[in-house]
Amino acid sequence: MANLEVINLVVRYDTPRGAGTLFSQSDPFQGESHWGLQPISFSLEKGEAIGIVGDNGAGKSSLLKAVAGLIPFEGEIKRPTKCLTAIDLNLLFHPDFSGYENLFMMNACHGYPDSHLHERLKTILEFAAIGQFIHRPVREYSAGMRMRLGIAYILYQEFDLLLIDEVLSVGDLAFQRQCMGRMRDLIRGGASLLIASHNMSEIAHLCDELLLLESGQVIMHSSTDQVLGEYLKRCEEKGLYAPSVLPPAPRGLSADQISIEFVRLLNGEDHEVKTISSGETLKIEVTVRINLDEVYNPLFRLEFFRNDSLLVMATNNYRLDERVDLCRGQATLVFEFEKLNLLASLYTISISIWPDEYASLVTNEAYDWRVREFDLIVRSHRAQGTGMVNSPTRCYLKD
Repeated sequence: MANLEVINLVVRYDTPRGAGTLFSQSDPFQGESHWGLQPISFSLEKGEAIGIVGDNGAGKSSLLKAVAGLIPFEGEIKRPTKCLTAIDLNLLFHPDFSGYENLFMMNACHGYPDSHLHERLKTILEFAAIGQFIHRPVREYSAGMRMRLGIAYILYQEFDLLLIDEVLSVGDLAFQRQCMGRMRDLIRGGASLLIASHNMSEIAHLCDELLLLESGQVIMHSSTDQVLGEYLKRCEEKGLYAPSVLPPAPRGLSADQISIEFVRLLNGEDHEVKTISSGETLKIEVTVRINLDEVYNPLFRLEFFRNDSLLVMATNNYRLDERVDLCRGQATLVFEFEKLNLLASLYTISISIWPDEYASLVTNEAYDWRVREFDLIVRSHRAQGTGMVNSPTRCYLKD
């Protein structure tokens, strides 16, 4: 029989529209009630650990609180009698009592007599390792010290199921390793663990299976390697392709003389694109309107920025030894990258036209300047590596 069974678990946060809060009147912008979790089902066997991963607000804490019986829910949860939670250990500490006294209050909150704690006290104090501070008021403790004391108490209790929400991320590396070792021993002894964490190393070491949550739904329930791969891929994409905003760059000369009419991003087949794969051909067509009889040898500058505002690459027709003279009317200059070697990210492109190279470097007086108006998403394969550029590489064992 499973140690934990969750069947069609649903959590809905119902707050009447316009109800207001403890200290404020009703907020006209307050939304309707929303789903915290939509039907979720899974089971946890004895001696197993399941991790819960997902972005902030995905529903990880709601799931743990529902399993612990701390919030209302719909559906069915079958959990063992000996179920302990480590969700918010700060709730069990009073700042004016010492750590020693707080241990006994925590013990009472869990329904145990003082004798129960006396049997484990020496082991707990050695594990927490906060020395003489144990007899000092908890208000003098750091957040890490409080967590050390609280988790030390929890890990030396008898339980069939332990629910943990992020608390192991607090504390120094040595203490985290102690906790990991203790929990592995408990799991080998038949206890079950349901843990939510943003610490991927912690999750990978403890759990054989993971639940990936997004907007209160289980997106994936599979082996740790598979789920972590999917989650990291989603995180990477969200970070890589998140747009950023820069203020517009100054203009010097009047765009009435030469103006950029439109820009097209094309692939190798001359189809307009907004997304391209690393290593493919990219053409950038810059079509301009010339309102002078003749413009001698202007400079066209092209700049690529990553979405964190880092200038990744810049070039111009002078550097490419392509000097052009323009006459009144319309003209199109093409920048062609035969094999674009940028790696996955969202890039923004700036295009500007200058009287000459000196003006572009010194006077800051451009004919026309389109600052990061053009977006390009670059995709790449895992084998092409990470970072900004793809440099074909071989790896082999030397004879």
